[in-house]
Amino acid sequence: MKILCDRTVLQEAVNVVSSVVPAKTTKPILQNILVQADGDGITLFATDLEMAARVHLDAVKVIKKGSVLLPARETSALLRELSDPTVTLESTDQRCRIESGGGSFVLLGEDPQQFPESSEAKSGKHMEIACGNMLRMIQETVFAAAREETRYAINGVLLDCAAGCLRLVATDGRRLSISYENVDTKTEFKVVAPLRALNTLARALPEGGKEMLRVEVGDKQIVFTTGKMQLVSQLLETRFPDYEGVLPKAADTTVELQKAVLESALRRAAILSASEMRMVRFEVGEQQLRMVAESSTRGRADVSIDAVVKGSGGSINLNPDYILEALRVSQLDSIRLDMSDDSMPAKFTLGESFTYVVMPISGT
Repeated sequence: MKILCDRTVLQEAVNVVSSVVPAKTTKPILQNILVQADGDGITLFATDLEMAARVHLDAVKVIKKGSVLLPARETSALLRELSDPTVTLESTDQRCRIESGGGSFVLLGEDPQQFPESSEAKSGKHMEIACGNMLRMIQETVFAAAREETRYAINGVLLDCAAGCLRLVATDGRRLSISYENVDTKTEFKVVAPLRALNTLARALPEGGKEMLRVEVGDKQIVFTTGKMQLVSQLLETRFPDYEGVLPKAADTTVELQKAVLESALRRAAILSASEMRMVRFEVGEQQLRMVAESSTRGRADVSIDAVVKGSGGSINLNPDYILEALRVSQLDSIRLDMSDDSMPAKFTLGESFTYVVMPISGT
């Protein structure tokens, strides 16, 4: 195989497929990327046997057809460090020579014939959504998913498609994030995708991209396809909690706040929140939100900001880190907090279709 390719385009493709390559595995061959060159360009493929990624590049000069296995980590690092705009890849006998800008590098691979083949995903239901919208929805939810492997039931993100609306839902049991988007489909499904699959997909989606992403759902797999990229992942076989039952139906108090002002003030207050129990007390008074944090070993913070308050007011203890994580991905300048007493969840409206619910912390 011999090809001439734009280095940046190749690097981006390698980065996408590399994200499914396992860091540790009992099958070392899986730590490679399969590169296949034919008359239509090149295809890069990687898998860990639970998830697989494929990227096709057609803006490539194929001088000689063929295939080669490249070590993923070293290939990605090398392309990142090269500065010349083009690279030449030439393979013979499981060795691949990469030439660029006067430098020559030889990577040792393995037999491409021994690499696992990509199985055709058995899809049933499908829908389409703009890439940029899907990226936004992923960003607004994945941070709230459980990271502990022992919490398997909520170790992914729910994709709930019904009545022409796609919802992405994530929770770790202490907070719940929901992102909505209207879609032109009558398809209905409710599946849980692994967190790693959506993080991998997010790396491949362009910010604000208008290109359509096709989502296909089978019994055990989910497939995401754009023009040049395809990601196949096993679904989590788990029962996701009833998220609609967690959403507060009404609130005694509504608080409207400038996001930047809240974020800055909360960061300051959180500095003196006790490390063993991260907690800031939100006290809502007359057109004002007061945030109080206290640590027996660090000191006390008391920060007040202006707010538009409707209702009786009150107070609630919340984890500041949970709020700050959500504010970072909010695209609104002005946000809303709905709350009742300190035993009920607080609901934040952080976007036109972005709802975030946080459980209160019991404490004085």
